[in-house]
Amino acid sequence: MHRHRTPLRGVKAVPRPKAGDPSYAAINYAYAGRTGHVHEVVEIGGRSLAKVGFDDRKIVYYFLDDLELDERAERGTFHDKDPGRA
Repeated sequence: MHRHRTPLRGVKAVPRPKAGDPSYAAINYAYAGRTGHVHEVVEIGGRSLAKVGFDDRKIVYYFLDDLELDERAERGTFHDKDPGRA
């Protein structure tokens, strides 16, 4: 089962993956501690994965539980902006 959830789109997220977690690769640890933004959350097999985008335009997936989220952040990404507005 694969389900998309986007209520966290645009929220600032800092990944904090657990050391030595076999679910993560070197790229996950390379971006750990850096601030990114949630693009979407996908549920696969009962686990929530967040697609996190960083300033260098790199996208890295993390388990939602391993993200420190700024719930006060404005929601939305450039995909949600109306192209007719400034």
